[in-house]
Amino acid sequence: MLESSKSGTAPAYPFAVGAIQGCIISDGQLDLGTPEKVFLGETKQSVEQVLASNFLPTEQIVVDQNILFFSLGNTNVLVETGVGSFTGFGQGAGKLVQNLIAAGIEPAQINAILCSHPHPDHVGGLCQADGRPTFPNASIYLAEHDFHYWTDEALLDSWAAAAIRVARANLLPLRERLIFIRDGEEFLPGVMAHFTPGHTAEHICFELRAGTDALFLLGDLAHHAVLSLENPLLTFAADLEPATAAKTRTRVLSTLAAEQTRVLGYHFPWPGLGHIAKQGAGFRFIPEPIHW
Repeated sequence: MLESSKSGTAPAYPFAVGAIQGCIISDGQLDLGTPEKVFLGETKQSVEQVLASNFLPTEQIVVDQNILFFSLGNTNVLVETGVGSFTGFGQGAGKLVQNLIAAGIEPAQINAILCSHPHPDHVGGLCQADGRPTFPNASIYLAEHDFHYWTDEALLDSWAAAAIRVARANLLPLRERLIFIRDGEEFLPGVMAHFTPGHTAEHICFELRAGTDALFLLGDLAHHAVLSLENPLLTFAADLEPATAAKTRTRVLSTLAAEQTRVLGYHFPWPGLGHIAKQGAGFRFIPEPIHW
């Protein structure tokens, strides 16, 4: 079923968690804007200094979207769906479907979609521009409170209007396929939901477990592999509850570092697999070697 991608932004990168086999598919990259508009709480100069010292561009914050595909018996699972037809982050994203097909995976083969939260770069690919479901045979797993909040018609005139429109366009047509999951629930065999509030009220980090192996999916717990880790108290502009997000981020990263848990960073440089290590008052991401 899985083949090497011959087109698109990146090939399908194979991975395994115990007996769970899958691959990481790119939806492309997001242009989030200038550093001072994306990360708040520090001076423009200090943020640029951290970027420069890590040999990263200082003009724009560009991040990846690493989407996980794996199979559990006859159930084919996708974690997040990318931006779809939403162009609010530039023209470098929205490539999930073409990259899935290039990897030998048809959208109709997907049975389950896990959404960490209903922001455009996570649920934007659920439906096509004409409203048809991109994945016609899939159930969608997410948190109930976040669903109701991000599809609330009353917020269409708020600061979050663009995100609300995308969530409504992609989730409301699929209302009968939504499955609400709870914190700590093993809702699929070997797949756990961990509520990590702050970015949204019920943001979910998923965890895959198979035997003694585990993979923790960061979602939007940390948006940047350097800035979000070196200073976990740094506010990301789209965090709904910044103080809660910082507290949650610090707590979870501390646990991941102490337990040496393998992680997947959704917005980290492709393919996003690695580990979190303690570094001074913060952390650092150590990408694992790529194996083909």
